[in-house]
Amino acid sequence: MTSIEDYMASLADRLRPGSGSGGPVIALMEMAGDLPVMDPALKTDETLFHGCQSRVWLDLRADQNAGTVRVAADSDARIMRGLLSIAVSLYDGRSFGEVAATPPDRLREAGLIELLAPSRANGFHRLLKHIHGYGAALAAERADLS
Repeated sequence: MTSIEDYMASLADRLRPGSGSGGPVIALMEMAGDLPVMDPALKTDETLFHGCQSRVWLDLRADQNAGTVRVAADSDARIMRGLLSIAVSLYDGRSFGEVAATPPDRLREAGLIELLAPSRANGFHRLLKHIHGYGAALAAERADLS
């Protein structure tokens, strides 16, 4: 698995103006194709994430044996699927501690937030905070058990 630092550097390169054929917004939309397919059985009212402009399903699970967070997500909007691809790449399969140590504001380093309309940026930030909080709670719980 790519380190968070390496992923952030590659994301910043991919979103940098002039780095691709269509600019950063097109790159973001192309990332929608990188999002792993979410099991349709996981798209329920319980996994529907409220607070985004688009319909977003978010399923978070803890792999207690491996000590990792599992993230599955999908959306009915292509640009949101691109954003979800970033969230999944950033957090899925990472240790509880890595998720806890990677706050949503790290994506500002890649210039991502500035590309988005304020309402989309706010909704995406809430989603990232939710994932981060989930990982932080698991990390704290594991530390308490040690």
